[in-house]
This record gives sequence, C-alpha cells and structure tokens, in this order.
Amino acid sequence: MLEATVIAIAFFPIGVLYASFAEWAIHKRLMHQPILGIQHFYFGHAKVHHGVYKADDTYVVGDRPPRELTLAWWAMPFPIMLQIPLLAAFALLISLPGMVGFAAALVLYQFSYEYLHYCMHVPRNRWFERTRAFIWLNDHHFEHHRKHDNNLNIVLPLFDYLLRTRVRPQAAVFAEG
Repeated sequence: MLEATVIAIAFFPIGVLYASFAEWAIHKRLMHQPILGIQHFYFGHAKVHHGVYKADDTYVVGDRPPRELTLAWWAMPFPIMLQIPLLAAFALLISLPGMVGFAAALVLYQFSYEYLHYCMHVPRNRWFERTRAFIWLNDHHFEHHRKHDNNLNIVLPLFDYLLRTRVRPQAAVFAEG
C-alpha cells in the first residue's frame, strides 16, 4: 500500500504538467475554432464568453449576473473524459497507482481552472485574489481577452511559454467599479 501511494504521488506532478498542455491544446483547438464539426465549445467560449467578457470594464461581472462564465455543468467533466483512453492505456501499460496520481492531478487541475477562471471574472476580494500569483495569472488571462490566440493557459501557463503563445500583458485587469 505504501508503495502504491508513493507511485501515485510521484505521478501527480507529471499529471499537472500534462494537464497544462491539455488545457492549452483544448483551449486553442476546441474553444477557439470549430473542429471536426464540433461547434458547441467554440460557440460557447469564443463567441459567447468572449462576447460578454471583453478586455475592458466588462471583463469583470460588476453588477451584472454572471453568465456564460464557466462550462455548463454537464461539460465540466468533458476535458477529463477526453483523457479516458490515455488513462486506460496508462493503467494497463505503466501502472494503476501511477494512473491514479495522474488522474487526480487532471481532476484537481480542471477544478482549479474552473474556479480560478470564475474568480477572475467575478472578483469578491477573496484572500488569494490579493496574492502576487493570482494577480499575475489574472493579468495573463486578461491579455487573452485582448488577443485570443495568446495566453491560453489559466492555471499553469507553462505551455504558453513553451509553445510561444505567451505575451506580456499590455494593461492590468480593470478593477471592479
């Protein structure tokens, strides 16, 4: 049991790195262009979300009701479900405990993506919203609302750097009025 736990913990950071890549790829390829006839995620994100939350004072909700902000309840597991073949192969070819650690990272990453993204657009002066890390991530994401092909990562922008889609923010996030 201890050995399985150690293996799961060892594969967790690998899962986080992979999740950063998956976030980048899904955001770039599925949420900003229709692919294989699938329009739902493209329409909901690129057209509706970016249409409601722009790189101006509409970036934050303000007095408006938050809408079209996060994935629909039924779509939130979709990025994880896309990984099921990979996870099955991982368990069969590498290690079941390793797959558990890897999968735990994917689930935690997806939850972090949804929650951080929500907090960026619906600020409520939460303690972590005042940290340098959150402010940096929020400015990074604000720039994505200015230039949609850039700054695609929200949680861990590693692949924005590696795949050269990272641009330095031109302006700080608009503060809530």
